[in-house]
Amino acid sequence: MKKLATLISAAVLSASMSTAASAQDTMAIVVSTLNNPFFVTMKEGAEAKAKDLGYNLIVLDSQNDPSKELSNIEDLTVRGVKAILINPTDSDAVSNAIRMLTARTSLY
Repeated sequence: MKKLATLISAAVLSASMSTAASAQDTMAIVVSTLNNPFFVTMKEGAEAKAKDLGYNLIVLDSQNDPSKELSNIEDLTVRGVKAILINPTDSDAVSNAIRMLTARTSLY
């Protein structure tokens, strides 16, 4: 959990160091489940920080289902979000989503 919090913090920090966000800039967070209070708190913190930085934030719940997680990520690529933060449901399964993102976008 500590490793996940560090990863998310680093991603939010790197987003804040990029060019100033305009009102239409959107980021997303794909959460493994919102049935766990830890991840609800993480979502709330991400929403607050995104608002402070001037970003819209889309939060999607994968409901601990790797196929739903992949579907959520595919949806976000179609929406053209600026950044996607992923709390994976399964570390092996998320690699397919990362490969798909790499093929469709230019990761920085």
